[in-house]
Amino acid sequence: MTLNLKLIVFYDNWCPMCTYIKQRINRLDWCNLIQMQGIRESGIENKITVPLEELEKKMYAVIKSTGKQVSGIDAITAIAMRIPVLFPLWPLLKLSSSLGLGQKIYQYIADNRSIVPINKCDSSCHIK
Repeated sequence: MTLNLKLIVFYDNWCPMCTYIKQRINRLDWCNLIQMQGIRESGIENKITVPLEELEKKMYAVIKSTGKQVSGIDAITAIAMRIPVLFPLWPLLKLSSSLGLGQKIYQYIADNRSIVPINKCDSSCHIK
């Protein structure tokens, strides 16, 4: 049964907010259903058919058993469905996605996040 629930999540590992969320997901994923994959790692083009330019704009997730790809708020919804403590949020996320509001909020957040390339941060950076 868990084979059908496995999810690969593609996140921007140059984004401090994204890496923080990845760490939280890893801590809460008690059932080991979610595999996090940084989009800045070599060979990423062999793991998902979405171009890097699109992966840089929003989070993508692939359901392992079917190969179905979801993005943005739908990726967040897929994650919430697989993490027991986040499951109560699933109906709200699904409804917001269906109404179109969730994707707009997600895109606003994604468009306003910071990107810090690895080894490109100078002494003024304050990333923890």
